[in-house]
Amino acid sequence: MQQGTSKAGEGDTVPEVFERAAPAYDRTGVEFFTPLGQRLVESARLGRGQHVLDVGCGRGACTVPAAETVGDEGRVTAIDASPAMVRATAELVAERSLRQVAVEEGDAMSPSFPAGSFDAVVAGLVVFMLPDPATALHNYAILLRPGGRLAMSSFGPVDPRFFHVTDVLLTFLPDGPPDIPGQGDSPFGSRNSLIRLVDSAGFSEVTVDEAGFDLRFRQPGQWWDWLWQTGGRVVLDAIPPDRLDAAREAAYQRMEEVRDAEGRLTVRWNVWFTHAVSRKG
Repeated sequence: MQQGTSKAGEGDTVPEVFERAAPAYDRTGVEFFTPLGQRLVESARLGRGQHVLDVGCGRGACTVPAAETVGDEGRVTAIDASPAMVRATAELVAERSLRQVAVEEGDAMSPSFPAGSFDAVVAGLVVFMLPDPATALHNYAILLRPGGRLAMSSFGPVDPRFFHVTDVLLTFLPDGPPDIPGQGDSPFGSRNSLIRLVDSAGFSEVTVDEAGFDLRFRQPGQWWDWLWQTGGRVVLDAIPPDRLDAAREAAYQRMEEVRDAEGRLTVRWNVWFTHAVSRKG
């Protein structure tokens, strides 16, 4: 996940938020980013020998399956604005001997590569967080060869149980809710507006498919740790340190109201997988 602005602290940017989240990112025992990345790559219909750009690579949820799909004769270029994410992904790539992967710092808004460099662009849970998604998508279309494919994921309707728990955290913010990219009046709010957004950026054959994923938290502490390494950290970072313990306890009390008979919190996440073909060349 990459660039955008928030009130997570004076002058903070989304890359800075995820820089702090990087050590625990996708490491809390909750299967989320990795299966979503795998599913997105599987749906992208990548081919052996293709050159793929993975924007906002995080810790490699899309990078690794993309590299395995294109094979040794292909190439994956993974970029992220967070140096810590880049280091973590580079280490993972080295551990798996994926020599066809290059990992580097880069801006998901405007990746600095020549036009027509890639057969596919993969963007897992990143574009809706950018300050200008339409411009970013237009730039991706230019980077693709004629007929090149875009595959990106974004959140569809979210289980109300999640917001029942998290909304109480907003009451602990001294300046009101932070500006969270992708929320509010957003082109990612409906399938039709999402299709219009991608189509107007220089793509054709735009489709949006939905898949549901269950997140299961064994106990409140696991949920709390998981939230710190997601975009939810934007809210947590904005809570004054002397109010953080009270905010956590208030969220735990909300969680008690929606936990199942086994004591777990299960949240259904609906994810939209958008695919399109570049008209530019």
